[in-house]
Amino acid sequence: MSLKLSADDLPKRFLDFAQRDYEMKVGYLTNQFQRMWTRFNYFVAIQSALIGGKTIFGDHAIGKAGLVFGLALSLVWYVMGAEDRFLVQLYREQLKDAAKVLSDALWQGMDSPYVYVGDVSQANEKVIASLSGWRIERFSTTRLAALIPLTVSLIWLVFLVRAFM
Repeated sequence: MSLKLSADDLPKRFLDFAQRDYEMKVGYLTNQFQRMWTRFNYFVAIQSALIGGKTIFGDHAIGKAGLVFGLALSLVWYVMGAEDRFLVQLYREQLKDAAKVLSDALWQGMDSPYVYVGDVSQANEKVIASLSGWRIERFSTTRLAALIPLTVSLIWLVFLVRAFM
C-alpha cells in the first residue's frame, strides 16, 4: 500500500512533525534537569555525611584514606556535573533550533513574537532583578552543578596535601 500525499498535506504534516519534535526536545531538557539535580543532591548528601561524620561522631580525624576518598568522590561529582552541564547546553541548542524551525514555519517570513522555553539570553531585560531573584550568567545554576564540586575537590586536595606535609 503506498501513501500518496498531496501538496496541501505537506505543510500540515511538517508542522505536526515540527511540533512533536519540539515537544520531545522540551522533554529531554526537562528530564536532564531532573537527573542532574538528583545526582547533585546525592553527592551533596554523601559529601555532607563524610565531612559531618567527623563532627557528629566526635573529634576523630578523617584520616588520609578518608581524604583520598573525599577527593575521589568530589572529582567524580565534578565530572558528572560537567557532563550534565554539557548536555543541558546541547539540549538547549537543539530546542532553540527546533523552535526556530517551528516559528519560521508558523510566521513565514514575519518577525516571530515567540520566545522558546529555556531561552534565558534576554532574561535580565524581561525580569527585573531584586534581592530575592536575580541572575548572573557566569554563576548560573547549571554552571554551579560543575563549579561547586570542582571547588569541593580543590578543598579536599588542600586538606590532603596538608595531611602529607
